[in-house]
Amino acid sequence: MITTLRPQRGLTQADPGPMTAEPLLTDNVITVPIGNGPFAVAITPDGRHVYVTNETDGTVSVIDAATLSVTATVSVGSGPAGAAITPDGSRAYVTNENSNTISVINTATNTVSATVSGLSAPIGVAITPDGRHAYVVNNGAGTVSVIDTATNTITATVSVGSGPTWLAITPDGRHAYVANFTSNDVSVIDTATNTVTATIGGFNGPLGVAVTPDGAHAYVTDFSSNAVRVVDTATNTITGTTAVGTNAFLVAFTPDGLTAYVTNHASSTVSVIDTTSNTVTATIGVGNAAAGVAVTPNGLAAYVANHDSNTVSVILTLNAVSPNHGSTAGGTVVTITGTNLSGATSVQFGTRQATIIGDTPSEITVISPPGTGTVPITVTTLGGTSNPKPFYYISPPTVTSLTPASGPLTGGNLLTITGTNLATAGKVTFGTAPVTPTVVSNNEITVTAPPGASAGPVLVTITTAGGTATLTYTYVAAPTISGLSPATGPTSGGTTVTVSGTGFSSTDQVTFAGILAPFAVVSDGEISVVTPAGAAGPADVTVVTAGGSVTATGAYTYTAPPGI
Repeated sequence: MITTLRPQRGLTQADPGPMTAEPLLTDNVITVPIGNGPFAVAITPDGRHVYVTNETDGTVSVIDAATLSVTATVSVGSGPAGAAITPDGSRAYVTNENSNTISVINTATNTVSATVSGLSAPIGVAITPDGRHAYVVNNGAGTVSVIDTATNTITATVSVGSGPTWLAITPDGRHAYVANFTSNDVSVIDTATNTVTATIGGFNGPLGVAVTPDGAHAYVTDFSSNAVRVVDTATNTITGTTAVGTNAFLVAFTPDGLTAYVTNHASSTVSVIDTTSNTVTATIGVGNAAAGVAVTPNGLAAYVANHDSNTVSVILTLNAVSPNHGSTAGGTVVTITGTNLSGATSVQFGTRQATIIGDTPSEITVISPPGTGTVPITVTTLGGTSNPKPFYYISPPTVTSLTPASGPLTGGNLLTITGTNLATAGKVTFGTAPVTPTVVSNNEITVTAPPGASAGPVLVTITTAGGTATLTYTYVAAPTISGLSPATGPTSGGTTVTVSGTGFSSTDQVTFAGILAPFAVVSDGEISVVTPAGAAGPADVTVVTAGGSVTATGAYTYTAPPGI
């Protein structure tokens, strides 16, 4: 028995509460409420219906793939585990692990038309490509039973390894690969003679197995080593290992064989493997205790049974779009990630077609066409059209003010830029010097001015997803003081003093011994100041401008009036 691999049947489960009538969409995964303890998934050849075994309920749920709603519930034996559908789509074979039987469901009426007994804790089941035989794993006996689907009788029994769990039949129907969990090996059955012709070792808890559509490789989930091992079916040797999530469970391929989906039972995730490189290209979160997985005939979705969540996750083709926004003028380079994307014939942004500049099974790069508003991105391959992902067209920015409009050559001062369509501002350049802005709102950003190369105006360019906008900022050199005239005066103040120097045009304040003095800018090299009252003795004179400040130490002397 493999009950140690998943929750024990009969355990009390939390009440899932009322089931929602609508599936829940989160990013690229749709969650569909289902029966209790969903375990295996099988999809009809036309892709219209999905059959899910509910281990705890003793039922099979039938999902309409178009509406993602459960349209029928079929009572079967106790502890239904595996499921397989005949090539003509007319029957579903469901293993009942506790009842030691198989229920044969008529898919036209969704009723049980036959029950096959004489099995021992059956789990995995697979149908030969010609539909004439069903091969069933007997976990309790260490055997595989061969059922004649015309008579629904057992015609042969093949001894395999210890604790067999799952099996897969090659596309030519000549061999069946059986994962033996307890003996840590895989048995290869010749279906013509129903004898084991090879035993492949080197596993650590092999649980699930699937054969690529071209028949060249078998992928085996190694539950205890958290990996998938790749078997060359020509030599029956392990040629590769790919690390996945915790407790790799079952595996399924897209029709083109370029992508494998692996459920990770303890991680509650699905690893997406690029079979050309045998690397994981994505890890997708699903429900608790991910178990069975099946891919639609068009390769545009994968269905995952979540045993402990009582749900089925539907993983859609497109996972992400980056960036998900761009200019209304078009021309944005956009990367679309997902699965089964190779051979894309078109990528649509709403009704407009994008230019494809790169295409792999897991990633497409395009140049966005012109557009406005929010539009759906879809990818079309020979298998059909993907799920949509939103793309947001951003209008070009406008700028109305830059405050302050000038600052010191050393930079470092905080500036505020106002305008419109600034929410996606990612860069601001002062001449050729780039800085990163802080977005306050769609109408305001702030930025710290970088150091300037020389005094004078520079072009400030604000770059957003919608385009660019410009205005001018002026770098101001720090002021200098060369002299005061007169340099002395009474402590009562009121003396008009001419301060000579450079960089006075943007003077903000003048102080004598720290006391503000009224002033007037005569020219860039001259300020006229009226001294405030002060204590007798030398006083520091400070001039503050947009370019900084300068202090002439003790440059002015206050003199006390004579005493009698």
